[in-house]
Amino acid sequence: MLREPYGHRKKLLFYSIYFTVASLLVLAVAEITARLIGYRPWSVAQARIVVEPGGKFFMKHSTLGYTHLPGLFKVTLSEVYTFKATNLENTLRATHPRNVAKVEGEKQEIWLFGDSITYGWSVNDEETYAWLLQEKLPDYEVVNFGVSGYGTLHSLIQLREAIQSGRRPRLAVIVYASFHDVRNTFIRIRRKMLATSTHLGPLNQPYATLGKDGKLQLWMDTLEFREFPLMRHSALVHALEEAYDRYEERHSRSHEVTKAIIKEFSDLCEANRIELVVAALTSDPTTKDMLDYCRSEGIKTTNMWVDYLNIKENNNLPFDSHPSALAHRQYEQKLESFLLQDVLNNSFRN
Repeated sequence: MLREPYGHRKKLLFYSIYFTVASLLVLAVAEITARLIGYRPWSVAQARIVVEPGGKFFMKHSTLGYTHLPGLFKVTLSEVYTFKATNLENTLRATHPRNVAKVEGEKQEIWLFGDSITYGWSVNDEETYAWLLQEKLPDYEVVNFGVSGYGTLHSLIQLREAIQSGRRPRLAVIVYASFHDVRNTFIRIRRKMLATSTHLGPLNQPYATLGKDGKLQLWMDTLEFREFPLMRHSALVHALEEAYDRYEERHSRSHEVTKAIIKEFSDLCEANRIELVVAALTSDPTTKDMLDYCRSEGIKTTNMWVDYLNIKENNNLPFDSHPSALAHRQYEQKLESFLLQDVLNNSFRN
């Protein structure tokens, strides 16, 4: 009578050890396989960026999340490569020498909305395509609303607030890239990207979703990225985390959110008699679909794409992957040619 429970306990112990060892072996094989495939544990290495003076480049903003600190900055990348950036008192990057005064109301304005490429990260003031466009179009005042890390939602908020302040340009240009879609919804994959840049200043983010009625809903959140347990130590866990992020991206409707943002941007321009152009920075099916959508809404489009990822002269590698001064000259030439031929020489909304 006493031996049966004891034998049962031994059997339970045996199976417990067996399944534990088998599970550990399966996990070990899966971990090795993940590493052989090319996955690695997630490492959080802060970008090697030094900003002088002050060490910071961004400051908190109530509706945009963050914006530039005003001032003249020297930025050093990877301890070797440097560029100089002038952020005006209104936090926007300069498009001409500061001693060139603009009399209020003297010139019609061209507003460029975009991200770090439009801002001109990793090139000097006079090398940005916004500055070059200003040189080629001296009868207009080119205003560079580009900010590193911004998406199309930021552009919409910037437009709203600029119009509310009483300003109205001749032309607004949304410089769109397909990777802006995830910025507009601020999903995990975007939060993860920003996790290495927090030392440059606060990076709170506005983001948008679509309500049941299909209308935009705007939110604000702090930069918080919730890691999977052990993803800094396990390639397998990191691989699972990346798979989850891709699943979330596929179901986030980020591209549809961006379309809704551009539609609202367009409606705001229409109501204020502002001509609108959407210019593409990327060349892929997502970008093509966005341009097709814009044209279906009666929005003028153009292609500014420059291959800065595969042509070494068009980027600043090994120090930075952003477009080089040569690429910015190509951006300017493409945009200038389109504007002169299809936009600025007509009388629409003048």
